[in-house]
Amino acid sequence: MNNEKFGKLISEARKEKKLTQKDLAKILQVTDKAISKWERGKSYPDITLLETLSEALNISVVELLKGEKTDRKENEELILNAINLYKEETKKKRRNIFIAIMIILLITLSLAFFIWQINRPKYSDDHAFTKFYIPNTGNIKGDINIDEFISISPDFAIGANQYGYAVFINPDKAFERLLKDYQSGINLIRKEFKLDRLTKNNFISYEIYGAQVTTGTNEEKKEARFISRVLDIYENSFSINTLDQMMFH
Repeated sequence: MNNEKFGKLISEARKEKKLTQKDLAKILQVTDKAISKWERGKSYPDITLLETLSEALNISVVELLKGEKTDRKENEELILNAINLYKEETKKKRRNIFIAIMIILLITLSLAFFIWQINRPKYSDDHAFTKFYIPNTGNIKGDINIDEFISISPDFAIGANQYGYAVFINPDKAFERLLKDYQSGINLIRKEFKLDRLTKNNFISYEIYGAQVTTGTNEEKKEARFISRVLDIYENSFSINTLDQMMFH
């Protein structure tokens, strides 16, 4: 803002409006000495007075700041440029905030997945299915009726690991089938023994308590006992160290 140009502009505009310095001072609620100083280029009005001064003299704030009158088109362009600049800056800030949020979310999800990978129980390679389960042959342990399980669902197909223990050929499918088809028995065990939701991290509790249920209907108790049998076989896919960690957890 140029002192002299500003002072000359408001002086000319005041006179065109046929206002004295006292009249303008009264409108702006300042002293006439203040008006005199402005018009002589000795000082500026407070920025909060520009809008009122603009209305009183019928000149735009842009013109006051420039110290000269401009045509409407130029004023509109200045205003539009200012608005567009503000919008662009706002858009940039929002984009930067969005990018920052997405980065934080990605880091959080990656960290959560990493922690989940570390903590989730992993099947042991040397406890995986390697041969058919035929009781009383080789080193096969126990006498499990594999036909009974496979007749219930192909997902319960049983084989043996290298140590001769019964394991599900696909333990993931067996566990998923259990969750899908035996919710009544699962809910009974969970409710009676106040357990958390059945997961691969806490299945041992369901294995132990499934055979001990005393409440529920006969069908629910039958399911609970079957769940215990399924999980007893499911357990054989894990190493002793992993099972110990689950028990501690």
